[in-house]
Amino acid sequence: MDALQQLHDDRHFSENERSIAHYLLDYPEEAAHISSRELARRTFTSASAVLRFCKKLGFENYNDFKISVVSELKSADLASTMIASGEHAITAMNKIAALEAQVIAETERKLSAEDVERIADLIHRADYVDFFARDANAATATYASHNFTLTGKISSIYQNMDKMVYLSFLAPEKHVAFFVSRSGTDHTLLVAARQLHDHGVPVIAVTASPDSPLARMSSYVLQGFYYPEFEKFGDVVFDSAMKYLFDVLFVMTFSKDYEKIQRLNHLYDKVYATELDRSKGAIV
Repeated sequence: MDALQQLHDDRHFSENERSIAHYLLDYPEEAAHISSRELARRTFTSASAVLRFCKKLGFENYNDFKISVVSELKSADLASTMIASGEHAITAMNKIAALEAQVIAETERKLSAEDVERIADLIHRADYVDFFARDANAATATYASHNFTLTGKISSIYQNMDKMVYLSFLAPEKHVAFFVSRSGTDHTLLVAARQLHDHGVPVIAVTASPDSPLARMSSYVLQGFYYPEFEKFGDVVFDSAMKYLFDVLFVMTFSKDYEKIQRLNHLYDKVYATELDRSKGAIV
């Protein structure tokens, strides 16, 4: 019987061990971030009781237990949101809401606040924010590009191989380049990323694979959560992670030049109301 099964089958646990097991099953997200002392406090046990519990399940220490079992618990919870045949509207609504919340929580857990600050500073100093992405990833990059345009950046999407590579040869100044690839192994992206990186352009990888070739040649890596068991619904998972990462950077960029960006958007609103509103010139 593995550790996860033992947590569910608590007949062999003492009263203290049962309290710890129940807390872990009920709150796997919180358990991933707390110390053994805090777990003991929340379960009205002791740090030594937590350690004995971990050893009873076959682990040398609490950290080993947390890395293994809590990860399994969270994956098992995520598996409950998998799409089944003949979904009812209510269950589909609940599953997608739960799925996106879990994906964001997992992505946030892997996100470094220091890296977010540094990347936001790079964007703040840049005039151009470029996105290199293909297929479904390009759709989310288009969303992010729109938001960065609202902050006064010249933002473009590069999906075509020729455009990607030729831009990388030009090594433009005051550019920041985001390369989006779930696997981090797309050969065209790798060529363009290497060219830009070698010419001093900051390259930020957005990927589910932090050890991939793309990640290794990038200035910074933003890891988006991905759950491979979702198969064809994997785009839903990775898209939710990407959108969260880009939204965080959009907020940071907006906040770093708040007054200037507000003036820019007020100017746009004024022009839109007087000249761009299509409804005013509609032909009936």
